[in-house]
Amino acid sequence: MCATMQPFRLAPLALALALALAALAQSVTAQRDASAVRWYRGNLHTHTINSDGDSSPYDVMGWYKRHGYQFLVLTDHNTFTDPAPYDTNPNDNFLLVGGEEITNAKTVHVNALGISRVIPAQSGGTATELLQASIDAVRAQNGVPLINHPNYGWALTVKDMLPLQRTGLLEIASGHPLVNHAGDGAVPSTEQMWDQLLSAGMRIFAVAVDDVHNFREEFTRDRANPGRAWVVARATALTREHIVASLNEGNFYASTGVALKDIRATTDSLTVDVEPPAASGSPSRFRVVFIGREGRVLSVANDNPARYAFTGTELYVRARIEDSNGLRAWTQPVLVPRSSNR
Repeated sequence: MCATMQPFRLAPLALALALALAALAQSVTAQRDASAVRWYRGNLHTHTINSDGDSSPYDVMGWYKRHGYQFLVLTDHNTFTDPAPYDTNPNDNFLLVGGEEITNAKTVHVNALGISRVIPAQSGGTATELLQASIDAVRAQNGVPLINHPNYGWALTVKDMLPLQRTGLLEIASGHPLVNHAGDGAVPSTEQMWDQLLSAGMRIFAVAVDDVHNFREEFTRDRANPGRAWVVARATALTREHIVASLNEGNFYASTGVALKDIRATTDSLTVDVEPPAASGSPSRFRVVFIGREGRVLSVANDNPARYAFTGTELYVRARIEDSNGLRAWTQPVLVPRSSNR
């Protein structure tokens, strides 16, 4: 852990109890009647001509509907787009969720997911103050805050984020070509940042997003095109309330192309079931990397489903699913109660 990291925010006994209760709650969630829940694919970071995108909200929504998504959040810079005039068909199995990208000074950007009115750019002397003010403004509307692209402009550090309260989501993968998610060796990747925050006791979930701007002209790697990164939320219904609740509770996975059949968390293990790729002359292969405190690799499995049994020393366990062509998926962390034998 970095020398600048703060200790856990809860006393050891309280932390252990909180982790145990969280693990139990996740177990109950994961074992709900499978017929009552479904997976819904969505994008959480989307720009239109209402800010710096090149297409109208209608055209943007149409692209995602045609390409198999079930929900979309429009997040134009300091602009709220009311979903009501666009999402007018209650029977199309598609949901438009209100949102905005709160665009502050110091390149501090926070998406407001599930809000109902505009949130202005916030005031603050430091990146931490700007982040917290933005998070508080989103929470005031019962929305979910998403900290965007920490390495864009090398704007945010783990130290900036450690003091934050009531956090929600952290962007660790994106279709945008200029956000530096991999880091540079001196600055950690955003996935490493996520592990550092988790290891310090923060409750925060990771997302993959398009951060899309460009629907017109050619689709190339140096343009912010759609369809490159998304989340898949598990919910009992495709409504604003259910999708926002799933995001807030971490009941989803993030992906740049790998599809999962199921994620099962119990009090003693985490199991990941990967959706096999379509048959081809050279099918993709997968490995599941189970990761714990400080980003330490706990186990690597090529089985499908892949299962990791908790030892009680991990603090949390998450999985990164890697395919042989470089695509990824990430599950959310399962908090592990400390073993009573230690």
